[in-house]
Amino acid sequence: MRVVTIGAGLGGLLTSAFLARAGHEVTVLEKAPFVGGRFTNLNYQGFQLSTGALHMVPHGEDGPLAHLLKLLNANVEIVNSDPKGKFFIDGNLYHYREGWKHLSLKEKAKAMKLLAEVKANKLPTGEDANMSSWEWLEEKIGDNEFVYLFIKSFLGWAVSLAPEEVPAIELAKEIKATLKWGGPGLIKGGCKAVTEELARIVRENGGNIITRKKAVEIDENKVITADGEEYPYDVLISNIGIKETVELFGRNKFDREYLKKVDSLKPAEGIKINVALKGKPRIGNTVVFTLDTKRINGYNEPSALTPELARDGYTLIMTHQALRSKDVKKEQKLGLEDLYYLFPELDKEGEVLMVQTYLDRNPVNRVASGMHLDFPLENVYIVGDANKGEGGIEVEGIALGVMKTLENLGIGRFSEWYL
Repeated sequence: MRVVTIGAGLGGLLTSAFLARAGHEVTVLEKAPFVGGRFTNLNYQGFQLSTGALHMVPHGEDGPLAHLLKLLNANVEIVNSDPKGKFFIDGNLYHYREGWKHLSLKEKAKAMKLLAEVKANKLPTGEDANMSSWEWLEEKIGDNEFVYLFIKSFLGWAVSLAPEEVPAIELAKEIKATLKWGGPGLIKGGCKAVTEELARIVRENGGNIITRKKAVEIDENKVITADGEEYPYDVLISNIGIKETVELFGRNKFDREYLKKVDSLKPAEGIKINVALKGKPRIGNTVVFTLDTKRINGYNEPSALTPELARDGYTLIMTHQALRSKDVKKEQKLGLEDLYYLFPELDKEGEVLMVQTYLDRNPVNRVASGMHLDFPLENVYIVGDANKGEGGIEVEGIALGVMKTLENLGIGRFSEWYL
């Protein structure tokens, strides 16, 4: 079977690695001069910044992505965070378990009951499933300010959305995933360690990865590139998004109702700030949720696991914030102000390395969590951040989407992983 994959991001490389290993003829076309998309490293002033993700996997060595990597015998090391998380409020840092102190006995009992229900797969249904995450939590636990601040920080960090933008069923499944697979983990060597290893597996199994090769049209089971070359396929894997894939085929190939659904899909957008701090690691292998900041939702420290991600004598901090308006300069300014609240001695202790903004054609996720749309054409599969499994946070969602694609192609069974 001839397979053409458009886009050498995480989803495209994951799918291609399995298909190549299964003996199929795989060609991966990537418009950039490198593989990995928003899941690789960018060398900047002696620091290994990421092109998108935060060198962290949401469910560490026990989640869907780690499972797929193990099946491929990929030489990748993921180390679970310890503790699973911390939170920052009123100028102080706390272990995540101390959050229970901010709930009354009645609220704590309700929260424990809710967690037990989610763990038992008693998830919101009907109208409840479509209410906002905060409406659902307020109904289940009560109007607790700490709960709101924590869930706002968590969703901003995890999916670049506000609680009012995430359906209750999506948050419920994200909670279920965390209860099932645990907290995050850092990747030894950063994002690049994963995508470079996947590229190696593709090539080792006879696949071909061609960079600087931009797809501009799809016609009669052929992908046509900007330089006029044609790549015929039996199966097409698209890692460039649903809207972009529709454009390659031509909108005239789809009915009006489907195009309305495509046009209604919204991305998740955000800002990442990379910070260099002098000295040894500050927080270690964990994530800090920032509750009373203006914009920043959380931060981590990838060089705590992999010192070579930072320049000698420094540690690397990465913050993330959901983009809350189209006034990018204002959003960046508020994020930078938050940095000085989190690190008051920033000017003495380090510097801001780079501010990366993800929006428009380069968002955090091409399709926001909680939104899903199947592709209607036969033998065409969307993978990546435009087709994430329900409840799958960031790259874990990409892995869940890849699992379903592989099952549809007769490669493996993954039903026990679906939420």
